Amino acid sequence: MASLIENLITALEEENNLYDALTTESMAKTPVIVANDLARLQEANAREQEIVDKITAVAHRRDQALVEIATVLGKDAKTITVSEVITLMEKQPEFQHPLIVLRDKMLQQVETLRQISVHNRDLLERSLEMTEYSINLIQSMNQAPETANYNKETYSGMSLGGGYSSFDAKQ
Repeated sequence: MASLIENLITALEEENNLYDALTTESMAKTPVIVANDLARLQEANAREQEIVDKITAVAHRRDQALVEIATVLGKDAKTITVSEVITLMEKQPEFQHPLIVLRDKMLQQVETLRQISVHNRDLLERSLEMTEYSINLIQSMNQAPETANYNKETYSGMSLGGGYSSFDAKQ
């Protein structure tokens, strides 16, 4: 059982480190968004995706460790959580304490990442609105106003009031 808990702790530590890296990368993306540097934004997104892929792999190992612990303890493998393992480790503080610390760190990291993501999303939405505004402005500047659509007949005497009048004849 001890090795199973150690495997869980190791997976949580790796996941924690990856979340630290993801937080750092997400924070570094904010000035790139503000600078509207699309090339660097694309690179930052690629780096974030690499980290997320690693987190997914480690999360799978964590889940597998939880399933193995649940099997040994006779618990439901589909519903067991780290918090439940913490509760079950009351008599073994050498395992319980690191699990509590890691769980709390990760919960805080997830909240921090959520806040950064919301902030970055808002910045991207504003940037998109400004881009759309600029496009609309440029398109409207390229269109001639309706009043400038004159043709030859507009200036002729026929269109201004008919044929010749008494003022038009030589006296």
